[in-house]
Amino acid sequence: MVTVEQRITALETEFRTELRHLATKADLAQLETRLVGQMNIQLRWMIGLQLGGMAVVATVVAAIVRLLG
Repeated sequence: MVTVEQRITALETEFRTELRHLATKADLAQLETRLVGQMNIQLRWMIGLQLGGMAVVATVVAAIVRLLG
């Protein structure tokens, strides 16, 4: 028969083993910093591409207006 003490010891051992795989506050803070940085880079690219596309469209419209006007 297994005693309560043996069961608690087994649980403590299992928790210690499992807790090593969990992220710490520092890990989460580092991940957040990296994610925010990547999101900012992608947002800048998206805005830049959109502005570039708008400039191309404006140039084409201006050329059409000159040709027709």
